[in-house]
Amino acid sequence: MARWRCSATPTATSGTCCNMPPDSKHVDQPAGSGNGMLAIERHRHHDLPQARREQLRALAGEAFDRFPIVRETRWATPDWTFLGTDDRGELACFYHLVERVVRMDGQPVAVAGLHNLITTQPYRGRGLASELLAATGQVWFSAMAARYGLLLCAGALVPFYERLGWQRVSAEVRFEQPGGMRTWTAECMLLDPAGDAVDPAVVDLCGLPW
Repeated sequence: MARWRCSATPTATSGTCCNMPPDSKHVDQPAGSGNGMLAIERHRHHDLPQARREQLRALAGEAFDRFPIVRETRWATPDWTFLGTDDRGELACFYHLVERVVRMDGQPVAVAGLHNLITTQPYRGRGLASELLAATGQVWFSAMAARYGLLLCAGALVPFYERLGWQRVSAEVRFEQPGGMRTWTAECMLLDPAGDAVDPAVVDLCGLPW
């Protein structure tokens, strides 16, 4: 397992502190030491042990299954999972990522789709989810060659992501479901690595949402 060291200090934008090579699995950092650092792992989602996948699925269910739109929607399987652990190896926070070429106003655009950013109960209120995003965001735009980050969320989460440099967009967002195409009725946000304004009129996710 390859190891790198990088600071995980959140910034007003996406954060550019962790240039992980495409095959990297681990960024070796102490967590819980009061200096805003996490031990960060990046895994192909399908390579995670079944017990870990089930743990993450249960945590996501606890966080989001109370919302009808979550229960009633079929979601994409993640391509990647980023884990943040403390110095004892306990899971503190995580998120999934979907790599997808979507269409924005008819043009193909590679995006990194942020899905299920969650902090586990004992670690909430410390800004660890922000640290995890700040420490890993740059790899989306380098090794993964995404043009934008893209997430779907409830309106209550918009201020949190805006503080991290994400932009709310007013686009019509279309996505696939077993019964046919549907339109997303909550919020869509984009992250431009340079902080430039972006506001497409129509976004087609070209598959299941995340």
